[in-house]
Amino acid sequence: MVPSSRREGKADARLAQTWVERAKTFAVRLGLTLAVVTLICSWFVILRNHVASLDCYQVEKSTLVPKYLPNWAGEGVSAELSELPDLPERFSIMSPGVCDRVARAFENNPWVDEVISVRKIYPNRINVRLRFRRPVAGVLFGRRYYLVDGEGRRLSPGLTQWPDGTDSLPIVVNSARELPEKGEIWSDEDVQAAAAVARTLLANRDDIRTRFRKINVCVDRRGSRREGPILLLTHQGTKVRWGRSPLLENSPGELTPAEKIGKMIRFEQKRGPLSSYEYVDVRFENVHYGRRVRLLSNRGVRH
Repeated sequence: MVPSSRREGKADARLAQTWVERAKTFAVRLGLTLAVVTLICSWFVILRNHVASLDCYQVEKSTLVPKYLPNWAGEGVSAELSELPDLPERFSIMSPGVCDRVARAFENNPWVDEVISVRKIYPNRINVRLRFRRPVAGVLFGRRYYLVDGEGRRLSPGLTQWPDGTDSLPIVVNSARELPEKGEIWSDEDVQAAAAVARTLLANRDDIRTRFRKINVCVDRRGSRREGPILLLTHQGTKVRWGRSPLLENSPGELTPAEKIGKMIRFEQKRGPLSSYEYVDVRFENVHYGRRVRLLSNRGVRH
């Protein structure tokens, strides 16, 4: 008769052997499953890359620029928007992170203030919605003119000539010594001050009949332009005395930029265009103005 302890030992050994065999079987099955999954994923990646490389899914970089630009944007703006050095000329719409790459490329463009949205349109179109920086003036530096926005940010390459029409943007007379890179703000405070005035004038362009040819930040008594008075010059030669920079606190009694604009609008409603006078001073509550002139071929002739 076999002792019970020996029988129990044999039973435990058989049970252990059974668990080992089950573990081996599970490991084999798991390995096969992982191999099959890996193979399927590999084939999926290969298939996806093949599909992504098909010509019908290739996006042309030139098609990224929105078709409908603001009314003020000319062909030059469209061409400069197409300068996206971080993107290849053609790329697949199925490339990982393609929308983020397109958004970053436009964010680095000086004309773009904000990328509103980037959306895929299969098979090979990407729709981009942008908010633009609008030029408000031109800065003369050296022998070239550079467009700037209301913050004094350089937007464009240099223009060798400036439009001479009465509806063109004003030119900033400045003392800048360094030319910033495209997309950077001029470090000179007189350029920033003039740009801020130009932005205010542009925002009220529909209400003010007079157009301005130059914005000059004059030198004050201490030889500084930082706090010097700003002078607006019309195409007919009228001098409009604006006063201190909108970026500084007003002098005692001096009007705010909005109040100055209001004075200019009411003056024209009552007495005609600002450009019909030798000078107009809108710095304070009482508007002072010079003699009225008659305009002949853009030249001011006194009555």
